[in-house]
Amino acid sequence: MRERQFRILSIVPPILFVLFSSVSQTNAQQPGAHQASQLADKQAFQQIEVRWSEAIAKRDQCALELVLSPELIDVSAWGDETTRNQQIAMLFEKDAEPLSLNPRVTNVRAFGDVVVVIGSYDEQLRVNGKPVREIGLFTHIYHNERGSWLCVNSQRTPEAESTPGKAQGTAKHNHAEHSITGAGRSAQ
Repeated sequence: MRERQFRILSIVPPILFVLFSSVSQTNAQQPGAHQASQLADKQAFQQIEVRWSEAIAKRDQCALELVLSPELIDVSAWGDETTRNQQIAMLFEKDAEPLSLNPRVTNVRAFGDVVVVIGSYDEQLRVNGKPVREIGLFTHIYHNERGSWLCVNSQRTPEAESTPGKAQGTAKHNHAEHSITGAGRSAQ
């Protein structure tokens, strides 16, 4: 019995060596492949974000429907919640006009059919004839539905200096002034 245990113990180290060396070789190869995959994902979602922004700037309902899920919940930089239908309806409001939209994807994390996209936005629009600029961060959650990535959740956070009450010293912020397509736009 002892001889049998000794034989088993004598073959365990070589087996462990082979296992660990193959794992370390796989890990050595993975980062490059992983980084290339992340870069491709980042570029792909940057294009989706740009299409979203262009749909808003052009007031293109059809293009917007190709990016937003029917289940979308959008939380603006000011805490206002809207649905996809409300986002589309806001395209046709007359009191706000988008001037430029600049989303920038900084991170993409994939979890199967769900992707979390994190980035920054710099938006300029005209609200009631006055230019307004919003700068901040966004988190968009996409779900792959029949081969297309559709946003199911959007959340924006303004930078402190782009918050009207803080930057301009006003006492109170009027959320309604910034409500074109979800108070600061979903695409950012």
